[in-house]
Order: sequence, then C-alpha cells, then structure tokens
Amino acid sequence: MTHIPALLTAADKEMSEPTARSLLPAVVVGGDEDTRLLLRGLLRLNRHRVLLESPKAEGLSALPASNETKVLVVDAGSDPSHPWDTDLATVLRARSDLRALVIVSSSDPSLESRARAAGARRVLVRPFAIREFLDAVDWVGHLPNSG
Repeated sequence: MTHIPALLTAADKEMSEPTARSLLPAVVVGGDEDTRLLLRGLLRLNRHRVLLESPKAEGLSALPASNETKVLVVDAGSDPSHPWDTDLATVLRARSDLRALVIVSSSDPSLESRARAAGARRVLVRPFAIREFLDAVDWVGHLPNSG
C-alpha cells in the first residue's frame, strides 16, 4: 500500500516515521523460553533493540556496561519462592545503565511490593495488553535518572 504524505494525519505520520522513542535498547530476563521469545518479538516489532536475553540474572554479566540506558524486562515467573527480587536488586545496584520493568503473574500486592522494593520502575500484571507492555517499556526507558 502506498501512502501519500499530504493525505496522512499527524498521528499517521508519527506512526510511520521512526523516532528516538522507538529505538530503546532492551534486555529480557527470566520466565520460560516461550515467554522470552514472545517478549523479544514484541520489542523488536516495535523497533526496540534487544541486546540480550537470558533465563537468569547471571546472564547479564555478558552485557557490557555503557552510558546508554537500557530497559530490563524481568519476567518474575510464577514461583513465589524464587528470589527474583533479590537478584533484581543486586543487578540494579551494580548497573546504573539498567531500568527495570517487572512482569508478575498475578495482581498480588505483595508481588508488586517486592518488585518496587527491588527497584522496578514499572510493574505489569499478567495478562496485559500488548499496547500496555509497549507503553510501559517506553515509559521506563525515558524516565529521568532521578525517577
């Protein structure tokens, strides 16, 4: 389909032109292989750069530190006994270039509290809409350092 620029609305033009907002670097950690594949695909479809994917936080050691802010998407999984929040807090203390978005399996306030206490900038509860996920990634990636 060919678009004639003069006939596009302002919103259509924004959707068709890549922006700095659509080029965030991202890292996906946790969850099962299928979930990481899905999250990675959603990020790439929205023009984000997926730098690394790992089942565990230890995999982040392969990611070189840089001044570029990266969105760390953490799938906390469904095992409440897994110490994902401790792992997340440790990673965020060591890496100032990462900002976390945590996906939790239910709307349990204790899960959300654990995520926020560990340093998550945003928490999403499963199930969520694709647009909600992408908006959260953009929001986390564009927060000022003090936020």
